[in-house]
Amino acid sequence: MLTRPQNTNFKTTIKTILWIIKLVYSFSPLLFVTLFVFQILSTVTPFYEQRYLSYLIDSLIQSISQHSNIWIKTFLIFFIIRILKILFAILKRIFQHLLNFQVQNKLRKYYLDHTSNLDYQQFEDEKVASLMAKVNEEYDWRTREIISEIFDLIVQTLSFSTVIILLLPRYWFLSILLIIGEIPGLFVDKKWQKISWRTFNHYNELSRPGWDAAWQLVDKKYIAELKINHAINWLKLKFTSVQDEFTQTNSKNRKDRLIPDLLTSAISIFTGGVCMILIINDINSGVLSVGLFTFYFGIIRNTGDYFSGILTSFVSINEQVLYINHFREITELPKIIKTGRIKKGISSSPSIEFKNLSFKYPNTTRYIFKNLNLKIKAGEEIAIVGQNGAGKSTLVKLLCRFYDPTEGQILVNDINIKKYNTNYWYKHLSLLTQEFNVYPNLSLMENVAIGNPLSSRQKVISALKKSEAYEFVKKYKQGLNTIMSQRYGGAEPSWGQWQKIAIARIFYRNTPLMVLDEPTASIDAIAESKIFSRLYRQLTKKTLIVISHRFSTVRNAQRIIVLDKGKIIEQGSHQELIKLKGLYSKSFNLQAKGYQEA
Repeated sequence: MLTRPQNTNFKTTIKTILWIIKLVYSFSPLLFVTLFVFQILSTVTPFYEQRYLSYLIDSLIQSISQHSNIWIKTFLIFFIIRILKILFAILKRIFQHLLNFQVQNKLRKYYLDHTSNLDYQQFEDEKVASLMAKVNEEYDWRTREIISEIFDLIVQTLSFSTVIILLLPRYWFLSILLIIGEIPGLFVDKKWQKISWRTFNHYNELSRPGWDAAWQLVDKKYIAELKINHAINWLKLKFTSVQDEFTQTNSKNRKDRLIPDLLTSAISIFTGGVCMILIINDINSGVLSVGLFTFYFGIIRNTGDYFSGILTSFVSINEQVLYINHFREITELPKIIKTGRIKKGISSSPSIEFKNLSFKYPNTTRYIFKNLNLKIKAGEEIAIVGQNGAGKSTLVKLLCRFYDPTEGQILVNDINIKKYNTNYWYKHLSLLTQEFNVYPNLSLMENVAIGNPLSSRQKVISALKKSEAYEFVKKYKQGLNTIMSQRYGGAEPSWGQWQKIAIARIFYRNTPLMVLDEPTASIDAIAESKIFSRLYRQLTKKTLIVISHRFSTVRNAQRIIVLDKGKIIEQGSHQELIKLKGLYSKSFNLQAKGYQEA
């Protein structure tokens, strides 16, 4: 899936630079162009200022010898140019900050737009996870950094071109000498850029588990167990050991680079010194005036810096491109699940059929299902049971189109599920998994009616009552507006209460198809019994699929499907399966015995 090479050639670098310029330009075209114009103006005016300063020095010397005021006109022009230079520099900084704010804001939206719309299976893909880990902390500042570097490259190139043009008529050989003096630094920068990139990639992979550990150390769900088990320092070591090694490696690299940097700097200083001696010799011989000397002195003094700036900016851009390519790659990941066109036909409870279904996860060889066949009638209430690894949750993922079957098809009202528009399908589907989400940063009302800003308060209250949550949430002082965390000055539900709030979402959505995967794992038996009594009694004309290890949850379903190793080995009502004395009956009796002994 991820094939872009890590080492970039010149062509790839140019493509990435053009891509990022186009992207940032699209965020704010007027600001981008305005900043570009003032960048050029603030680059050019210092040369005019320097030139007129040399004229001013010569005119002052002439005025002293002739007792005249011919310097005044030159001074006024110089003063106006100086004012313009300062004005352009100020405006450039202002527009630079404005563009930076715009880019920072829109870049986050752009990134979220792409990552949040990745397919579910892409979030489960190891390579995509690794890519996102590299990008998450880097894309924002590196994108802004590369734009800044691109502008710097333009400025340095423009400045260098200008001084070369000024030097060529009189001192063309000095231009060559100054360029030669900066070339060794380019090779040193290029070498250490590659070393830095290899170090980043190596430690990024090693540090991913450590960053998870760092997050767990500040999460309330983990901290109690960690404290009691004296595991805080142990887990902290998971993070710090890799980070310490990363820091030591970077420090060593920086120290190893010191000597090469000093040598290349010495070469640059030496060539600049030779050039200075040559123009000082010209003023001594009367070839240059004092004013022209100051002009050429300034140019030669800065020429090496401009060329060095070009090389540094190019090397830095080339380094940033390696990181930006990851950002670009993740925003260009293709959709795996292709949406269909049909947007009608599921107004009431749908029938579901898994027909000759075979499935294996991407990049694996083991089939979870092989030629599975299962029909679920419209409005039927079924339960799916089986041991861990039987394929229950995988079946749900296929029904939700998180994955497509490897072979065979899933029919909804006798139409292949792939032909339905995905968003249309999701409007008619409710899903609650055992790994249900909690949103402590949202209000109670938003937690129940999530994604529906025009939610009805009465409908939310009704859903909370059906999920056995209303008895405790009605005590909240701020009612439905209560934020679900003490960190935000709100309430702090227990995990079982959170699950009831999550179940309320199912009652609130009231869709034609409802899928519940271990929906009551954290709820007491009495509340569970009441909730499922309402589900089976009140959700009429709904197709209901329940997956659970608790037989008290599934025993009232119209039909129970027993999965084992990806195959349906038994099906029927609770009573029918008990009489069959198969896997279901054995598992039920074991669980019942456990309750009796307890």
